[in-house]
Amino acid sequence: MTPQTETLRFQAEVKELLGLMIHSLYSHREIFLRELVSNASDALDKLRFEALTKPELQAGDERLAIRLEVDASTRTVSIRDNGIGMGHDDLVHNLGTIASSGTRKFLESLRARGATQTSGLPNLIGQFGVGFYSSFMVAAEVVVETRRAGEPHGWRWTSKGDGEFTLEQVDGLERGTKVSLLLKPQGDEDQDFAEPAELAALVRRYSDFVAYPIEMAAAHFKERGDLVKSTAPDGLEVARLNSMQPLWARPKEEINEREYADFYRHVTHEYSDPLETLHFKTEGSNEYTALLFLPSERPFDLFDPSTKKSHVSLCVRRVFVMGECEELVPSWLRFVRGVVDSSDLPLNVSREILQKNRAMGQIKKHVTKKVLAALASLAENRRADFLRFSTGFGAVLKEGVVGEAEEREALAPLLVFATTHADGPTTLPEYVSRMKPDQKAIYVLSGEDREQLARSPQLEAALAKGLEVLLFVEPIDEWVLDRVKEFQGKPLVSLDRGEPDFVDDAKKRELQDLEREHRGLCEALEQKLGGSVSRVRFGARLTESPAVLVDEPHAIGRQMARFLKETGREVPERKRALELNPEHPVVRKLIELHRDDPSSPRVTEFTELLHGQALLAEGSPLSDPSRFSKLVGKLMLGAAH
Repeated sequence: MTPQTETLRFQAEVKELLGLMIHSLYSHREIFLRELVSNASDALDKLRFEALTKPELQAGDERLAIRLEVDASTRTVSIRDNGIGMGHDDLVHNLGTIASSGTRKFLESLRARGATQTSGLPNLIGQFGVGFYSSFMVAAEVVVETRRAGEPHGWRWTSKGDGEFTLEQVDGLERGTKVSLLLKPQGDEDQDFAEPAELAALVRRYSDFVAYPIEMAAAHFKERGDLVKSTAPDGLEVARLNSMQPLWARPKEEINEREYADFYRHVTHEYSDPLETLHFKTEGSNEYTALLFLPSERPFDLFDPSTKKSHVSLCVRRVFVMGECEELVPSWLRFVRGVVDSSDLPLNVSREILQKNRAMGQIKKHVTKKVLAALASLAENRRADFLRFSTGFGAVLKEGVVGEAEEREALAPLLVFATTHADGPTTLPEYVSRMKPDQKAIYVLSGEDREQLARSPQLEAALAKGLEVLLFVEPIDEWVLDRVKEFQGKPLVSLDRGEPDFVDDAKKRELQDLEREHRGLCEALEQKLGGSVSRVRFGARLTESPAVLVDEPHAIGRQMARFLKETGREVPERKRALELNPEHPVVRKLIELHRDDPSSPRVTEFTELLHGQALLAEGSPLSDPSRFSKLVGKLMLGAAH
């Protein structure tokens, strides 16, 4: 027998499916207004495009607009447009069929007739046919009254979102569409969408740059002088709620600095002007326009882990889709403000979570490179402004060096550090330009305080030779040192680790001979310090101080060890070498004491004092402050006699 094969259709409980879409597709109830305004804007665009070949559809001087109407007594909100409108079949297929998009069908029909973007194909945002259903998140009932351009009769579509709808013919309607929402009862903590001020705020947030005026009766805003008011063709005084000014869509040469600054303050709510403005457009397979700003002042929450990691908004064809879009910039560029407006970015049906796609990754990569190029130009041409920027945001850029290898090469020249060369900070390129002809490395020293580091014994020999040292005083700097091993072929060498490479061979041999000669003293000191140090040796990094503590070449630094300890993590054992300055009188006295009587208690006391002094010089706590104080007092008393 031949097995039978059947092809069957999926079955769906329409009421349950609609309920799932209404309550699960969107995370914010307020989105309904954005969706309905977007649909109205699309309807106006469709009318303008159709009228190009059918002038009778629209009078030449007709004013196209979107109007919001609200009746607090009946808790009804309406969104009205004088666009293309819908006929009987449009309502059945677009509103009565879930995920059937009239906009998508309209575009497909135009493409079938040979229309392209370059030949005037309109930019429409509604493509999935589900935004309309967000109305049922806030409405107990939705009524759509509409008449399609060129048709004699209108239609009324009514539904309570329960899986059914009614459709009836209505005469006397004007061309266009009116969507009326009978709002659900308001909860104690719910937004009141029957409040005109609330609707106006949502328009400003989500639809500020829609190309058509979004209006409401001016009587609702008698006390506000910030809205543009005019008389509509029907005689009603209206207030325009949106700015209709997508600055990024205008050519750069037509925009002055004041307009950029005003827009920056509008989107950031800052009082200061931006430090730098980036306005660029990309064309081709992935079209978008970006208007970005580098702020001049650091916000108070820049390092607050609870704040968003992006302050760049995403728009699609001028309609706000997502604020604080983390897919547009890496977290270490969270200081960048502005907007990216895409013409063809694929979105998921809710428009709230972007698809993980190649196009989005390309935008992020290109935006990142543009910002880094702007910072590089700032560093080269406006050094004072760049250093001002680095004071507020330099630590955030260093996060990029630590966490993102791809941009490390571009970021390294933009990092700013304190230096022994001058009171002000410097960059790695500036340091390299000042290096001595025979200098082998870029020398750095890490610590918590610049002034304290500048007096550190670790610097003595380097400064005596006229070498510049970078002072790594920010907590993240040690992580930077772990990631940036070299710059322009010069290794970064920490002066508190290993042995300095600027000691000549003759001096090295002298130190080796000295250590062999006094190996007994070194071993005695190691024993007396009870394992507090890894070893005791003679070194050449000191010129004025008697002793200093030195990390092993690959040991973690002090800042990193402190961070691990404060965050409750395990800190690797960190024993350091005690390096003695053989030229210092105190060390010479210690050598003499040990030669005369290795078991003398004064040898132990000198050893403890040297170790304690080395700890204090670097700003570390003493293991036994009381013991150290008594030894200092005894030493002073002996000197007095």
